[in-house]
Amino acid sequence: MARYRPSEMRQQKAQTAPQEPNLVPIMNLFLTIIPFMLMFVVISQVALVALNFSQGEGGGGSSGGGGGGANIEKVEIIILDSDYAKKNQFLGFEVREPGMDTKMLPAVNENYDFVALDKQLKSIRDRKADLIDITVTVYPNVLYGDLMKTIDLSKANGFTQVHYNRPVVNYY
Repeated sequence: MARYRPSEMRQQKAQTAPQEPNLVPIMNLFLTIIPFMLMFVVISQVALVALNFSQGEGGGGSSGGGGGGANIEKVEIIILDSDYAKKNQFLGFEVREPGMDTKMLPAVNENYDFVALDKQLKSIRDRKADLIDITVTVYPNVLYGDLMKTIDLSKANGFTQVHYNRPVVNYY
């Protein structure tokens, strides 16, 4: 009896031309993702410009000079948080003006009193019309919205140079 080999043609698969991948879904994905990424970049740049993250007095690279050696007077607003209130029984704003006593503006019903802060900033503006610098010092647990309201009030009252600062904490 003769042995027959299986047909070689059955073992081979038909040769077909390679198919091109469907690029339409990938193109649709990129057409939707790229505009959103660009939009978020612009939003984050605007947020950084609005906050003006200058720390303290430095940051310009020069030490002194430029202003004739005169110290620039700054108003300082300290936004106190709930942790500070637990220790010192005071929640609200602390406004420090050069040459004046510190003004404490207490919170009303656990909310910051922005009306009183606005009145205080207007009275400072009336006394010192040439003062443009203000520093906002924020404790860690203050909400972002409260910080932005404080900065907006400062700019609305003519303080064009608003600086952001954080309190110095010493652990000893």
